[in-house]
Amino acid sequence: MPTKKTDKVPANKQKGKKQCTCCHEEKNLTQFYISKSPLFSIDERVPICKGCTISSSLNKDGTINEIELNKILRTIDKPYYKDLIESAIKQFKKEHSYVSDEEIIYHGKELLQYYFKLIAMRQDRNKSYGDSEKDNFIHQTSNTTQREKRAILNKYSDVSTSMQEDDSIEDENTVWSEKDIQNMNYVISMIGYNPFEEVNLSSGDKKYCFNILSGYCDTEGITDDGNKLQGVIEITMMYCQCKKITETMNLELSKKDPDDAKIAKLTSSKSSLLSSISTIAKDNNIASNYNKNSKQGQSSLTSKMKEMAENKFKEIEVNLFDIKTAEAFKQIDKISNENISNQLTLDSNEYGEIIKEQREMINELDSELELIKEENRNLKNKIIDLENRIEVT
Repeated sequence: MPTKKTDKVPANKQKGKKQCTCCHEEKNLTQFYISKSPLFSIDERVPICKGCTISSSLNKDGTINEIELNKILRTIDKPYYKDLIESAIKQFKKEHSYVSDEEIIYHGKELLQYYFKLIAMRQDRNKSYGDSEKDNFIHQTSNTTQREKRAILNKYSDVSTSMQEDDSIEDENTVWSEKDIQNMNYVISMIGYNPFEEVNLSSGDKKYCFNILSGYCDTEGITDDGNKLQGVIEITMMYCQCKKITETMNLELSKKDPDDAKIAKLTSSKSSLLSSISTIAKDNNIASNYNKNSKQGQSSLTSKMKEMAENKFKEIEVNLFDIKTAEAFKQIDKISNENISNQLTLDSNEYGEIIKEQREMINELDSELELIKEENRNLKNKIIDLENRIEVT
């Protein structure tokens, strides 16, 4: 059946000029993406040129910045489908087989060009950003399996946090590196939500917390245990508070006349937080020191020697006194103690705690020494008695 002729000029042959609202340059209409949105119904073209649309969605290394891509698509009212980003990668890989899988991500410009071609096809050409948002940013009617869809949603988890234009990730001039964003996405994908969304943290504090929590998410069993999960989230925010206290203390100590009372109060607060962190870690078996199932260090020589000693292997018994009093070990111990002393910067409260702890240790060692002396005296008497008996017989 022949196609019905119309007077409408094909999109790629339309004439005329249009000024980009981003770079302010006047360009041909064909340098602007076609739009079916009622927001841009005058000329049916988005207000930002193709070049600015793509360049504003890239990181400096040429990789796609999903957060910025999401923002620009919302601005020009184009759909954001994460599965189409994967389709663009597959298409690029098919047509550029000489590019390795590791290098593909650095061809963000070409990948986005593929993406805009895909959303211009019949299935999505009339869709808006809101339509893709209703679909949870992934096509629900595609042939992609549920498992593949979950993997894609986890890979591009930025929009799952419901980030808005004024989200704090851009506030306070805080710079988020690609690694910071990866840690944020990893945490959200593992936990299933943004744990720092409604706790009144600054952008810098959120970045710090995501980086800390991403390390805890690697711990076995954390995401399967609700108590442990909440525990590591609380620990993360406490570490953030400790960081802020340390910054305040350093600022105060840098003054010509620091306020000792203020420093003492800050030190006390920090000690309280560290104590709470230790308690939470111990109660939930989070830290390796408290985790009975932890395998950390079990393969080391020291651990194996300790295990054999506990099992009474006589072959591994050595004269520890000779080792500890050897000249080489004395020198190592001296150098180590000197380095520690040179690096210590303690205030009056911390010195007081150290002196108190040392005094308790001295008293304990004095008592232990008296017991050893008495035990040694009795042993010497027994040896003398045995020698006398041997001489008599």
